[in-house]
Amino acid sequence: MLYLKDLTIQRGNKIVFSNFNAVIRSGYTTLIKGKNGSGKSTLLRAIAGFTPLEKGTIKQDKKDIFENNEEWVENLIFLDTKNGLSKDLTVAENLNAWLTMKGWSSNKEIIKMALKSVGMEKYAELYISQCSEGLKKRAALSRLYISFINKVDFWILDEPTNELDTASLVLFKKLVFNFLEQKGTIIIASHDQTIIEKNFYTLDLDELKNQRVS
Repeated sequence: MLYLKDLTIQRGNKIVFSNFNAVIRSGYTTLIKGKNGSGKSTLLRAIAGFTPLEKGTIKQDKKDIFENNEEWVENLIFLDTKNGLSKDLTVAENLNAWLTMKGWSSNKEIIKMALKSVGMEKYAELYISQCSEGLKKRAALSRLYISFINKVDFWILDEPTNELDTASLVLFKKLVFNFLEQKGTIIIASHDQTIIEKNFYTLDLDELKNQRVS
């Protein structure tokens, strides 16, 4: 379990969350819902450690996850809407660079299998600058396959299915299913609830904020 306790999160001069509380269940998908501007992306970035907390704590098994931030970051894969890809590198080179940054093995077989998991193996040598938005999204999602090779307990995903075609969506759902089967925990922001078919519950930010006001 992740326990989000009394979080205050600020973006620029705007306070996005004030004294926010929530529980993220282990081994499930938490689908974060809310209208544009409700703070979905900000909350994901805060949990992933990319946006600092103004106040409050996030704990796992009574331990503050940011006491050892490096250990926490190693235990998760975070994908935002920008995909984190260099346009000057090929699809394979981007994955290799990311693996190296994480300190994980980046041999050719691992890269090949990761790209294959999202149907990207034939685009391995294509530069990101030459890729469509759909191909860029699939290149980023190939990182999720690494969860089945290295110890990763959390996926934190911001609109991961934007730009995906039907075939790519099927491959993404397969990755999700396999990760949940190995007791992984997924925190996902999406407008499309149909992408998650089992082992999920919803965290509606609009509803929670309205409850606080009332």
